[in-house]
Amino acid sequence: MRSVVIPTDPAKRTMSLSTLINTFGNGLFMTIEVIYFTLIVGLSPTKVALALSIAGGVALSVSVPAGHISDRFGPRDIAALAMILEGLLMFALLSVHTYLPFLLVNIGMGILGNISQTMRMATIAKLGEGEERVAIRAYQRAITNFGISLGTVFAGIALAVNTPLGYQLMLAGDAVTFILAGVVFRKMPYMEPTVERGEPISFQALRDKRFVAATALNAINSLHFVLQSVAIPLWVVRETTAPRWWVSVIMMVNTIAVMLFQVAASKGSGPIFAGAKLYRRASLAIAIACILYSTSHGVSAITASALLVLASAVHVYGELIGSAGSWSIGFGLADEKHQGQYQGVWSLSWGLGGTLGPAFVTLMAITLGQEGWFIMAGIFLINGILMHKLVTRSWISTPA
Repeated sequence: MRSVVIPTDPAKRTMSLSTLINTFGNGLFMTIEVIYFTLIVGLSPTKVALALSIAGGVALSVSVPAGHISDRFGPRDIAALAMILEGLLMFALLSVHTYLPFLLVNIGMGILGNISQTMRMATIAKLGEGEERVAIRAYQRAITNFGISLGTVFAGIALAVNTPLGYQLMLAGDAVTFILAGVVFRKMPYMEPTVERGEPISFQALRDKRFVAATALNAINSLHFVLQSVAIPLWVVRETTAPRWWVSVIMMVNTIAVMLFQVAASKGSGPIFAGAKLYRRASLAIAIACILYSTSHGVSAITASALLVLASAVHVYGELIGSAGSWSIGFGLADEKHQGQYQGVWSLSWGLGGTLGPAFVTLMAITLGQEGWFIMAGIFLINGILMHKLVTRSWISTPA
């Protein structure tokens, strides 16, 4: 039992501890950042949102170069350095009082965060093969949800106190966790580069049409994460009679399910064809969830609340197996020699979904209403079928 909760392998245990420390800090920061810089510092919400969007867009541009660097120099030291530097920038954020420094610091933090995440994925690719890789990634995701949830609870103290000092202590705490996470990650075993430093720079992953197409499809699939953070809260509050606090219940269903079941959901997903089947099944589940979300409109509060929880349960089932399928595809389609580069490209799918997704899901769910939910259901369903056919190369008949 203990080996399920705490990995016995020293490298996996070290990586998990670094992830826990880092994501605890993320939970502190995510909860209070916008509130602090709008209410305490005095920046407008529009400017804060714009700065975060710009930072996210710029950060995407370093994913592929970071992958190149990982293949040539090994991921461990670069990941550790990126986290430590991000912590120092977080300390710098404490002295920011105007828009331009806020923008520049967030761009810097976004770039460093993207680099460290790409290095982490490259590290996972080197820690195992097939299903073992997916299992490691699944465990890291469960730890991530636990760490963010824990950080969110502690950030509630700052929200309750609601003083500049309270918020600043949370920011400083996040800065410390970045540095600690980097120091811990540095204790990972050194992983040899897979590309000689003298070899010419190649863009093999970007020239791999099948992999790029899979990345684009995965970007569409990643929109369902944006549904949870943007569309569903707005839908519950504006379009249903369910109580506002029911949003927290829905989020709790997702968070607890991921922590408890993500590792179990990844079993059997190592072979790439198995991952493709899970991905297709997940797309169907998410499509059904979209239809269930839409039916919560125009009914009584009790009925709406029940439908929303049911939709959330179906949604998180799709999320669990879909994540496992996505990791299987992302690792399995990649060339082993250039795993860092390929994981850098694959990370673009999550970044693009997070950058472009909020406007799209808001248009679908809020502007178009129930019709929009049905459109999204169709998009997710078709996307899963296309990914399965792309991975299995069976456009006429599909393996069972």
